[in-house]
Amino acid sequence: MNAESDAVRDQGAQAGSSPVPPKPPEQVRLQLERSIARLRDPELPPAWVVHEVRKDLKRARALLRLCDGALPTRRAEKRCGAAARELAHLRDADAAEETVARLRPRADAAELAALDHLSTVIAAQRPLGPESRGLPRSLAQRVADELQDISAEVESWSFQDVTPAMLDAGLAASRAASARAYRRAAADHRVERFHDFRKAVKRELYQRELSGRPLERMERATLKKLADVLGELQDLDVLRGILRERRLWRGPAKRLTRRTARELKARALRLGQGRYRRPSS
Repeated sequence: MNAESDAVRDQGAQAGSSPVPPKPPEQVRLQLERSIARLRDPELPPAWVVHEVRKDLKRARALLRLCDGALPTRRAEKRCGAAARELAHLRDADAAEETVARLRPRADAAELAALDHLSTVIAAQRPLGPESRGLPRSLAQRVADELQDISAEVESWSFQDVTPAMLDAGLAASRAASARAYRRAAADHRVERFHDFRKAVKRELYQRELSGRPLERMERATLKKLADVLGELQDLDVLRGILRERRLWRGPAKRLTRRTARELKARALRLGQGRYRRPSS
């Protein structure tokens, strides 16, 4: 269990009730400080660090957006996004391999052979040398320094205007944004619409989880599943880009990728319909 979970648990125990998560201002700082510590620790697994830091920065951005009505958060939000993008290329090969692994249970014999070849291509794309699966220390330090500067900016703000009413209004706006993104994806099945839908759903999920206003258990499970399905679709689109770049967008690999994309889109729309075609509670 991590330090954040320990702190939340201890707060709940002291209060004699259910755990109370840190408030959004503390949550933003926690995400940034945890990312900085991970980036500066050379003993941690590099691929894990990249993955976890990118997730924490998405959480921080979601909370910064939630506080936008009371504070000038947009600059910090954009800086967090830029920091995450600096690490994105280190995640691409790992994500592609994970996508290939998820495709295997769906594949027939010819498609499995195409996936075997694609795995070889992905492995060959990795740079050679001791940092082929690593995080260059110079990059880690640069991103950590940038996050330290963002954290100092956040620390300078007064969060007294981040009221419960403002948070409730922000959460309602996020749900409305997800509903709009769902309707656009339902009307236009281009992958770009689902990409926008994924970003809106992720933001809504993180804001709910970290703002102290959690969803009911089944509703949260639906939102989490929706985010996962849309994430798989995004990873599949990245893999499609690799296939096109390597001139492998043909035959069994193309057939499997297209079929899987159709299935994931249909599943995402079913989940979205269950959540966004009814009034918010």
